[in-house]
Amino acid sequence: MKHFVAAGLLSLCVGMPLSVVAEESLPTATPESVGMTAEGLEALSASMRGLVDEGLRAGVVWGVLKDGKLVQLEAYGQRNIEAGLPMETDTVFRLYSQTRAVTAAAILTLVDDGKVGLDDPVANYLPEIADMPVIAELSRDRVIKTVPQNPPMTVRHLFNYTAGLGYARDWPAGEEMEQRDILSLDGNLSDMIDKFAKYPLLAQPGERWIYGFHSDVLGALAEVVSGRAFNDFLDRRLLRRIGMKDTGYWVQRGSNDRLALVYGPGDGGALTAVSAPASSTYTKPGTMFSAGGGLVSTVPDYLRFGQMILNGGELDGVRVLKTGTVAAMGTNALTPTQGTVSFGDGFNPPRPFSGYGWGLGIGVRLADAVHAVPGSTGDLVWGGLANTTYFFDPTENIVAVAMTQYLGSTADELVFRLREGVYGALAE
Repeated sequence: MKHFVAAGLLSLCVGMPLSVVAEESLPTATPESVGMTAEGLEALSASMRGLVDEGLRAGVVWGVLKDGKLVQLEAYGQRNIEAGLPMETDTVFRLYSQTRAVTAAAILTLVDDGKVGLDDPVANYLPEIADMPVIAELSRDRVIKTVPQNPPMTVRHLFNYTAGLGYARDWPAGEEMEQRDILSLDGNLSDMIDKFAKYPLLAQPGERWIYGFHSDVLGALAEVVSGRAFNDFLDRRLLRRIGMKDTGYWVQRGSNDRLALVYGPGDGGALTAVSAPASSTYTKPGTMFSAGGGLVSTVPDYLRFGQMILNGGELDGVRVLKTGTVAAMGTNALTPTQGTVSFGDGFNPPRPFSGYGWGLGIGVRLADAVHAVPGSTGDLVWGGLANTTYFFDPTENIVAVAMTQYLGSTADELVFRLREGVYGALAE
C-alpha cells in the first residue's frame, strides 16, 4: 500500500464574506507559541501513521487546534485502496453518532430564540409522543402491562437522553421493532415519529440514561417548529454560518470520490472493504435526515465546530449560540441514579468513555470518576460507529479530531492514540 502524507500547519480555504458566514480558514501557529512541542506533535503523527503502517487502517486524517490556532492537520494512507485514492485533509467521512453534537447545537438555537423551552412537554410539538406509554411488565419478551408517562417527556429529557428511548435492539423481542424500519431512508423524520410513537417507552422520562433515538426525535421537533426540512434547518442555523462547507447529508455534487470507503479486517486480518449501515444517502440527495447519525463531514469542518463550542458559541465574529447555552450543553446533567455513559444489552461501552456523563447531546468528563484516557474535567467527547472521534477541552483550550472509516475490534485504538498524542505534546 502506498502512503500519502500532507504536512501539518495547513490552513483551510478562505470562505464567504463575514457578513454571510464565518471565514473558513483557521489561523495557524507554531507548537511552541501555544504551549506545545514540535517533538510531541511529531510523536502524535508517528502514532497515527502507525495505524496505517501496522495494517489497522486504510487511512486516517487528524487535526489539532490549540488556543484557536491550527498546529497540526495531516492525512495518511488511502481513502480507497482499490482505486488507489489517497487520504487527503478534505476527505469526507460518515460521522454516524458524531452527528449528535452538531445537530444538538443547531436545535439549541431554537431555545435561544425562545421558540422552544427545555422544560416544555415534547407533546407540545409532537403530540404523538404524549400517547407513548411506559413498559411496566414483561412476560417471555412480550409487553403485558404499561403505565402512563409520569412525568411527561420534556425537551430536556430528549437532550439528556433520559426520555425512555433506546434503539430497536433495546426493545423486547416481542415488540418486533426494526431499526431500518424506524429510520427508513425511503421516509422522513415525520414518518419516523408516526412509526416510533406506536411503541411503549423503555423507562419513565427522567429515570435513566439510555442511548437511542433521542436526537432523531429532536430533529423531528426542529422540523415542526422551524417549518423546514432538517437538512435545510441545519444548514441555515449552523453549517453555513460557521463555514462547515463539506458537512451535510450527502457529499457535494461531483465529489463522490472524496467519500472514504469503510474497511474492516477480512480473512487473515488484512483490510477489506465492508458494507456499513446506511444512515443517510451519502452520495445523492435523500429525504431521511437523521439527527442522530446521518451526517458526512471532514476533519477541518469538525475542527471549526469544536472551536465554536470552545469560544462559547461564536466563530470569527459570527455568533451561533448564547454563551450560557453552550455552558449548559457542556455541563453534566445526569444524577447518580440516572447513571453515566454506558451501553446495555450486550453492547459493551467503548473504554474511552469510562467516567463520562452527558450534557445536552454530548459526553462530559466527570471530575470524580475513573478514566481510561487523559483529559480534563469537563472535556466534551463522542465518536461515530465507523471510527471517527473528537474531544474539546475547555481547560487546555484544545480541539482535536481524528477520522477514519473502519469497523472492527481495534476501534478504540484511534481514540487512545489521539488523546495520548495530544496531551503528550503539551509543554511541561
